Amino acid sequence: MSCQVRVNIIVEGPTEETFVNKILAVDLGLRGISISARSVETKRKKSRFDRSIEIKRGGLSKYDKVKRDIQRWLKEDRGAYLTTMFDLYELPPDSPNRQEARRLSDPYKKVMRLEQGLAEDIGDPRFIPYIQLHEFEGLLFSDVEAIDHVLEIYQSDSHLRELKDIRTKFNTPEEIDEGQTTAPSKRLLNLYEGYDKVLFGSLIAGRIGLERMREECPHFNEWVSKMLDLASQ
Repeated sequence: MSCQVRVNIIVEGPTEETFVNKILAVDLGLRGISISARSVETKRKKSRFDRSIEIKRGGLSKYDKVKRDIQRWLKEDRGAYLTTMFDLYELPPDSPNRQEARRLSDPYKKVMRLEQGLAEDIGDPRFIPYIQLHEFEGLLFSDVEAIDHVLEIYQSDSHLRELKDIRTKFNTPEEIDEGQTTAPSKRLLNLYEGYDKVLFGSLIAGRIGLERMREECPHFNEWVSKMLDLASQ
């Protein structure tokens, strides 16, 4: 199938970029959607030695940097849609509707309010904001057996029982909270000291599969569905 729709994705960092390129782009590519991903630009400066520009990417510090990067790519590639993959966990405090969203207890209403703020602030019909609840590792809890299978190989110690206990406390993997010590990635680090986000994240996600993550994670599924809908328009 030839790709008729192009979607550019600005992601938070190398973990999300690897996931998009190795998992999401492959699956959506088979369905007529071409995906390009890059980490958010955080700094650019001219080289002292030539006329080249040095660009640094990764991490969310201030919203104005995020907005500038979104607007730049929309302008550079007017024939493509653009979306984001940012974690709610430690989203910049100056993001649109951030303070209002903090007062909401329902995590799904929280990210919807934040995404609405982004859409209104950017004001481009090609822009499809997406904020991950609560961070990328939440998706991995769609299948705790897959987590343990991959990490046990490198750690020689199973923590499946503890993973199952965590998972059963939440209705969906996306609802695993954003506490400094209880966010999904922190829970994995507590159990598996050798956990590396970039290295193991995509390995685990690949074992789980996109469809299983969509079944378990409603907000993530809505995002993927929006992109798939573009191919049918």
